[in-house]
Amino acid sequence: MDKAMRTSMHGRSCLKLAIFVVLGCSCFSFAVGTGGTVGVNYGTLGNNLPSSAQVAQLLLSTSLRNVKIYNADKAIMEAFANTNIKLVVGIGTESIPLLASSSTAAQAWVQSNIAAYVPGTQITALAVGNEVFTTSPQMASQLVPAMVNIHTALVNLKLDYIKVSTPHNLQVLQKSFPPSSGAFRANITNEVKSLLAFLSATSSPIMVNFYPYFAYRDDPKNVSLNYSLFQPNTGVTDVNTGLHYNNMLDAQLDSVYSAMERFGYHNIPVLISETGWPSSGDPTEIAVSATNAQIYNQNLIKYVTSNKGTPLRPSTSVDAYIFALFNENMKPGPGSERFFGLFNPDKSIVYNLGIVTNTYPPISATPPYTSPISPTPPVVYPPPQPSLPPPVYSPPVPPANIYPTPPTPPVLTPSPPYYAPVQSGNPGKTWCVAKPGSGESEVANALNFACGEGGADCGEIQAGGACYSPNTVLSHASFAFNTYYQKMGRNYWNCYFGGTSVITITDPSYSGCRFH
Repeated sequence: MDKAMRTSMHGRSCLKLAIFVVLGCSCFSFAVGTGGTVGVNYGTLGNNLPSSAQVAQLLLSTSLRNVKIYNADKAIMEAFANTNIKLVVGIGTESIPLLASSSTAAQAWVQSNIAAYVPGTQITALAVGNEVFTTSPQMASQLVPAMVNIHTALVNLKLDYIKVSTPHNLQVLQKSFPPSSGAFRANITNEVKSLLAFLSATSSPIMVNFYPYFAYRDDPKNVSLNYSLFQPNTGVTDVNTGLHYNNMLDAQLDSVYSAMERFGYHNIPVLISETGWPSSGDPTEIAVSATNAQIYNQNLIKYVTSNKGTPLRPSTSVDAYIFALFNENMKPGPGSERFFGLFNPDKSIVYNLGIVTNTYPPISATPPYTSPISPTPPVVYPPPQPSLPPPVYSPPVPPANIYPTPPTPPVLTPSPPYYAPVQSGNPGKTWCVAKPGSGESEVANALNFACGEGGADCGEIQAGGACYSPNTVLSHASFAFNTYYQKMGRNYWNCYFGGTSVITITDPSYSGCRFH
């Protein structure tokens, strides 16, 4: 891996600060000179998080007015009605095949999940899927058709002020250092060109997840901590342009700008859909501390709101969403994955960013707005089937020491897949992991299959095994799914597991647990 990739992979108050909590953003102020806005991601991979109504009240006691959420959860959409908090709403990656193939399905989704809540709930953008080109490559060709159908549905419902985009990580770049050499991966050239044409035609931003923390963590000998934290340092000079870079985020942004320019697009704005720094982690993880997290996010806020721009694009504003609102205890992977939050689950602050004001009024008692458009009932669609038959999952009787099949929980709206911010990769190899947000019962049944009838060697996830901790169904299932997937030849249908898994190019290994 070249230095360019190493430094990038671990990859808005219009004039006034408003931190986004991935739930959405208030405005897309992309014009030069207006200044950027900071937001925060609101994820829900925790079993001890406050209710949606409590989260809304928490945000009203802060300066946060822009949030990005990962799916159109009914409780969240209703809780944020009449709060003046603006949302970017995610659409799960698993929905892409259906939305791409059926304009009717896209229309029904928008009417049921968006039109039914506006304008009481303020929605500014939709994020279709998450890091699709690198974590779900089998859906790459379907992404833009899905976005087109969603945009068409918004136009039909006179909601075309809502932008449509999709988040990427920096692994979409074949090369990223020096920044002027930024270029998209050759194997996704056609898909990227289609995406950029769509974003340009609809005046939408390209969403990218940037994590300087991972670049430093993975290569501390060559990546400066101060360079990653926006702290004073000697910086790096681009040998092609002579431009000097004093922080990694500038370099990462310019690598994306350069990559788009290679395809002739000079005016598509970049929205930093995720960025952050962990406040804690495993004992073996370096630079994870509340001090570093506070320094990074405080400097990020100054960076975004200063409207200084990058060396390649001076005075160009950029909007950013901090990951994340809460520490989420059910996130898989190394310990740091569970400590990106600005708040603890009990709503206490992890470190002081100066965002708590306690001056905002409670949510209006006005009933949620009822759209004049009569929404159709939510349509339940069968999951897309692979072209080759997937394994048959009639859950076997669990072998000894394997999870028993739990009762089916009353889950009405499954969460979408989400696995950021892990962003380390091994080009050319893929892994199969459990899809966060899947129902625990379904994941446990698939886990039983993999370790039982599927013949996967699951000894490492038994008590005392290297991959036993964290002792969660999701973590254990990821190991078992990948073992089965590798054993069977790494065909995409070997990572079906009833829709509870996803293929990724991100190595899910952690601490002493190795995913082969």
